[in-house]
Amino acid sequence: MKCFHPIKIVSFFLLSTLMGCVGKTNEFIFPDHMTFTNSYDKNAVKISYYILINNPEASNEKLKTAIIQYTRGRLRNDQSLKKKDVTSLNFVFYKKTGNTSYFIKNEESPGGLSSEEIDHYKEDYIANYDVTKCTGGFTEKLYLYDLPENTVVSNCK
Repeated sequence: MKCFHPIKIVSFFLLSTLMGCVGKTNEFIFPDHMTFTNSYDKNAVKISYYILINNPEASNEKLKTAIIQYTRGRLRNDQSLKKKDVTSLNFVFYKKTGNTSYFIKNEESPGGLSSEEIDHYKEDYIANYDVTKCTGGFTEKLYLYDLPENTVVSNCK
């Protein structure tokens, strides 16, 4: 009977753990109940979607690309901007952490002693992706938390 060398066993488990983590960056989690409509002006309704990102990319360029791809995918299926009164969509991205995981299954509960709102966790904020109607199309802008300038993804002509 052959003996397994302890280093081989440890190496095997370490390698399998690393392989299990490959490809698990930028997992987008969209809790339906984290959609908010601001309709203070009936003719200028803004809809905000809150999305958590599990294992966001460390590179800002890769993260920007992933957010743009995710948002564009959502926009293909979203019918909200076809409504006359909806003027903009705002996709708000937070890192999935022990703090923000609460919102996967729970709604925000503002006010009172045990207030729980996602914007209390500024340290987990990642980005905003704003889509605004304009003549002839949409303007899309991406704002990353740690970059002073925004990225214009598309602009009305």
